[in-house]
Amino acid sequence: MRGDQSSITAENNALLRAHEAMRHESERICYDPYAVYFMPDRILSSADRTDQIEITIADWETHFPGVCNSILARTRFIDDCLEEALQDGIQQLVILGSGYDTRAFRFRAIRERATVFELDHPTTQKRKLAIIQNHLDWNASSIRHIPIDFAKEELSEKLFSCGYKDRLKTLFIWEGITYYISAFAVDRTLDFINRHAPSGSVIVFDYFPPAVADGTTRLPEARALREGLKRIGEELLFGIEPDQIFAFMEKRGFQVVRNLASRDYQQAYCKRRNVSDMFLFVQATVSR
Repeated sequence: MRGDQSSITAENNALLRAHEAMRHESERICYDPYAVYFMPDRILSSADRTDQIEITIADWETHFPGVCNSILARTRFIDDCLEEALQDGIQQLVILGSGYDTRAFRFRAIRERATVFELDHPTTQKRKLAIIQNHLDWNASSIRHIPIDFAKEELSEKLFSCGYKDRLKTLFIWEGITYYISAFAVDRTLDFINRHAPSGSVIVFDYFPPAVADGTTRLPEARALREGLKRIGEELLFGIEPDQIFAFMEKRGFQVVRNLASRDYQQAYCKRRNVSDMFLFVQATVSR
């Protein structure tokens, strides 16, 4: 992503969720009634918005078969993990690379029980806040929007300066981020969480195998997506071998609770739809 533009993938993911919200309740993988406001401007300004949404989704499914449904399943999986965390009494929610995440709007219990910290690149966050102000008329003191350049600024400084408390049980959401950052940045983020969140705190994230990031994968949709992302300046950099995820997380002070491969989340969320094997989801707890 260039520094002067908001995240294109974040806008596209919002479009995808908006399209899913148009489906009948019995057919939805997930439901985000607010996603429509955060779609790309070319769609928002279109006179035939619904047709443009349908055309775009069909085009994506042609070029990247299964990817859209995997992204929707990811949203649903994280929603489920959030509901579990709320039942377990979390007091803080940290969304790393929040993009156009709307969970603070969709889950009333978050605003009532926890402080929410949304961190993202200043340009993307600026667009999000403008849309919230213009369309959602939303103002909640429990939500802290924190602009950050993850490549240049320290997560610890940003969070602590905005009221983060390392004694409180916390859920960290890291959705659609790990494969865009370096191995060093991944380790630095996990190290912060392990050192500054109490035992029992939870992290939820998705990841790709290394072959997807380096282009050696045999999955045609993964190769096509990698090239498409590269063209818009959102290059893939990092991956984890699925059979190494438990050891990878344990070495960094976490215990994996769930590691979902495509067959797992297809069975759980979208039995009648195709998915891509490139996406894997993890839920882990701080275990020090």
